[in-house]
Amino acid sequence: MAAKAVLLLLLLSVLLAAEAADDGTTTHLSFFMHDIVSGSNPTAVKVIKGPGSTTAPALGMAFGDTTVVDDALTEASSPSSAAVGRMQGIYMLSSQSGAALMVCANLLLTSGDHNGSTIAVLGRDDTDADVRELAVVGGTGKFRMASGYVLWKTSSMSGADATVKLDVYLTTGGGNGTIDADAPASPVGGGGGSPSGSSGTKASSGGARTTGGGWVVAAVVVAVVGSWVW
Repeated sequence: MAAKAVLLLLLLSVLLAAEAADDGTTTHLSFFMHDIVSGSNPTAVKVIKGPGSTTAPALGMAFGDTTVVDDALTEASSPSSAAVGRMQGIYMLSSQSGAALMVCANLLLTSGDHNGSTIAVLGRDDTDADVRELAVVGGTGKFRMASGYVLWKTSSMSGADATVKLDVYLTTGGGNGTIDADAPASPVGGGGGSPSGSSGTKASSGGARTTGGGWVVAAVVVAVVGSWVW
């Protein structure tokens, strides 16, 4: 019985190690978004006008106003700093009593190892708050099946034009799902280094295949212990 108990402990250790290895890869990206509504070449254009009066004077928006964006993402707060991508999507004023936006957008990365990958962001942007948290609900390329969150902080404003710092924290490759390494990658090839303006606790594992190895080992443990002990 002592030998069987030792074997059981060894198998459980293997199971715990497999589960730890299946936690996924965490990446932190940091960059600045430039939302320009003024001038002759805006990156944010209002396409739907709400029927009511202005309820968010600082933004020049009324409830229901909807804006399409193709905002530049840069390494630093200056719009002339190194470009790292674009934020493409929409935001609308979804509050009748404040300056809260509903944001639905893709962060398209265009430099470094993540070139061509996208991060899908969805959430509530209460522009009166110092820091807002929006959800990462998916991604493509290096960030397939990504999940996580974005910390959204206004760096500066000039009228309705805004520069916003985005800190993106996302996880890929974990869970019980499978990332198919043989599936076609993003059409734009990646570079050889880390993206400008990004700092990761680990590099994204991208196309690495994960199949929930912990459950496989659990099945082995049950089968072996069942046949030897019971």
